[in-house]
Amino acid sequence: MIKLHFRPMPALTIILALSVALLVSLGVWQYQRLQWKTALLEDVEASVTAPPLTSLSDLTDSLAAGEPVDFRRIAFTAAPIPDAQVYHLYKSQQGGIFWRVVQPISDGRLTVLAKTETLEAESKDKWEHVPREPESAQYTGYVRKTYDMARVEGWVKSKANPEANRYFHFNQTGDWYDGLPAEIIEGYYIDTQPAKSADSLPVRRPEIANNHFDYMLTWWSFALIFIIIYLLLHKRAGRLAFH
Repeated sequence: MIKLHFRPMPALTIILALSVALLVSLGVWQYQRLQWKTALLEDVEASVTAPPLTSLSDLTDSLAAGEPVDFRRIAFTAAPIPDAQVYHLYKSQQGGIFWRVVQPISDGRLTVLAKTETLEAESKDKWEHVPREPESAQYTGYVRKTYDMARVEGWVKSKANPEANRYFHFNQTGDWYDGLPAEIIEGYYIDTQPAKSADSLPVRRPEIANNHFDYMLTWWSFALIFIIIYLLLHKRAGRLAFH
């Protein structure tokens, strides 16, 4: 009968146990991220391939039904809310620095924030919002979900300057809904785009990487490699043998 003789090195065993526990935990975390990202991509695909929404009421109905709506196309009739505050949201892209104008628009019952104009950097401080009577118009674009700033992002992101109307994250100060009519669609905004209809808008699929399966295998492979090296060191030292 083959017998195993094993005398573990105490310090090396402790180091191995801690390392393997860490690596396995990282692999489990990546597995959880894989499940989350896969579900997110499925929701995005369902949203972008769904028929366009035709009103803000359609949007609220879809949200109430739990349907994914991020990046879904939409067309509706609405008008800017008179005397409502507008916001300049920083946007950098190829060709320069721009500011997106964010303002509340309403169909008479529901209100939503919308990115309605893009200004070049040098035009930002010259542009003035002139309050006027609401004029209904058709808006086309994409429904977008808003995300709060993460803790680290909040530390490194440029600070908002309400006096100069300069913001670097959507609803950065958390008060953009204050003073608006009661029936507000919070948590989402409309990224308007010039188009004759929502059907003529191209399907917009975000580029979302999903490499978590590879990351999961990488961490678990490291754990296995550490175990193999640990056993080889013991075998070389005569602490691991089969008789």
